[in-house]
Amino acid sequence: MIRKAYLALATLTGLACTAATPPSTAPAPLRFLLINDVYFGDTLRDGTGGLARVATLRDSLERAGGPVAFVLAGDFLSPSLLTKWYRGEQMRQQLNAVGLDLATFGNHEFEIDRDTLIARIRGSTFKWTSANCMLRPSGDSFPGVSRWDTATVSGVKVGVFGVTLAGDYRSYVRCSNPDSAAHVSIAALKSAGAQLIYGLTHQNLSRDSALLAREPDLDFILGGHEHDNHRVLVGGRRLLKADANSRSAQLLTVRRGNDGRWVQGDQLIMIDRRIPFEPVAQAIVSAWTDSMAKRIGPERVIATTTFELDARDVVNRSREAPLGNLVTDAVRLGTGADAAIMTSGTMRLEDVIQA
Repeated sequence: MIRKAYLALATLTGLACTAATPPSTAPAPLRFLLINDVYFGDTLRDGTGGLARVATLRDSLERAGGPVAFVLAGDFLSPSLLTKWYRGEQMRQQLNAVGLDLATFGNHEFEIDRDTLIARIRGSTFKWTSANCMLRPSGDSFPGVSRWDTATVSGVKVGVFGVTLAGDYRSYVRCSNPDSAAHVSIAALKSAGAQLIYGLTHQNLSRDSALLAREPDLDFILGGHEHDNHRVLVGGRRLLKADANSRSAQLLTVRRGNDGRWVQGDQLIMIDRRIPFEPVAQAIVSAWTDSMAKRIGPERVIATTTFELDARDVVNRSREAPLGNLVTDAVRLGTGADAAIMTSGTMRLEDVIQA
């Protein structure tokens, strides 16, 4: 009932505006909804996030204004505690349920073994694209993954490609230079008649910014890899990233101006308690949350702290942090060792545990 009321309000608002405004002959805008680096579908401890809320957002946007391309810029099958047991199946099912349209590889997707990754791709109801990550040694694309793709939306032929940062991945995959792959893909999309071209990328902000500045035929980038939101402008063209674990989503709107050029607008939408859960998607999310509880048992208090534990990547990857000290102290005391060492970034909670 809550979801129906929410969507009805959006619909009624749209009808009211239509009744008060003369019909417009302007073409419908193109809209893109981005999430990235989503390691689980449930809400965080502070109540923010939740893939079922993103599904409600996407539904309401489409009801109010037509099609929305819903994309994910990598890092979702791995890593997480559930992936330890289910190897990304939980995220495949949840993303199928929320109606994702397109994804590209993040660097963590390649922590899953080759056959399992291919099975997850095959079982996806959404599309995959990657211009630079190929099977080794053949150099072929992964089955079901396009090097680039096109779709006609509101009469506009839209082209997209995906790239992932190069790295020392498992032996079955090689990710070539993303800049070279992007350049070739943009040229191919332009030759194929794409009127609007964008990149769905998983690499750091500086590389994305340089790519957008270097490629004049690239209209915008929807990216991932950083875990906090970013908005970069290069001559009116956007580079957008959202917060990890669907704390936020980026909405990009593109319309053609009177001079024939593309005009872009963007909005960072916080995913919080103001947005209700889409019930079908939430049922899938809840089932996987219950599965984890069965694996590790119910939550229980083992100690209390008088200060918060900041478990966000921006803290734990850059310096000595209280959460790292807590875990290494536990390892040291539990084993009787004189010292314990933990790599920064090991504890990937991306949350703040309150006192």
